[in-house]
Amino acid sequence: MHFAHAGQAGDGKQLPVDLFECIEEAIHLLSLQKDRPRIHYNNMMAPDTLVSGNEQTLTQLFINLFSNARDASPPESPVDIRAEQQNGHIVIHIRDYGYGIAPQYIDRVFEPFFTTKPAGQGTGLGLALVYSIVEDHGGHIDVISPVKDGMGTEFIISFPAGNVLT
Repeated sequence: MHFAHAGQAGDGKQLPVDLFECIEEAIHLLSLQKDRPRIHYNNMMAPDTLVSGNEQTLTQLFINLFSNARDASPPESPVDIRAEQQNGHIVIHIRDYGYGIAPQYIDRVFEPFFTTKPAGQGTGLGLALVYSIVEDHGGHIDVISPVKDGMGTEFIISFPAGNVLT
């Protein structure tokens, strides 16, 4: 329930959060799901990439995105995670090499209860929660799919310079 109320997590205080550590924790938690296909998560983000926010909800954001990437990718394929500072923002790129999102669905992926998964395999709340968490942290999220040759999806999350702690 704590994660379901992304904007109300904790006491509402914005604290320095290391995105590298959030990503490492998300990867670790997903690795505990032994019944799911194995994916290679490549955390290419620099340690001490800090934003002001809530560590638990940011970790949940990455769990949701990485879980979707895993579900849309062949076993043993990579998911690349990197970040850069760009025009006063921290921009995070999460790219998988799976089957991508069909063009007719791309504009709906952040809608609550929208899913392309078979009945009983998805609630349609994961990306809606991701969107909410990004917005609660003053950020913006975009999706590109397919990325290249009809394959892959890339989520791009931008946090404004006002939220970046240096």
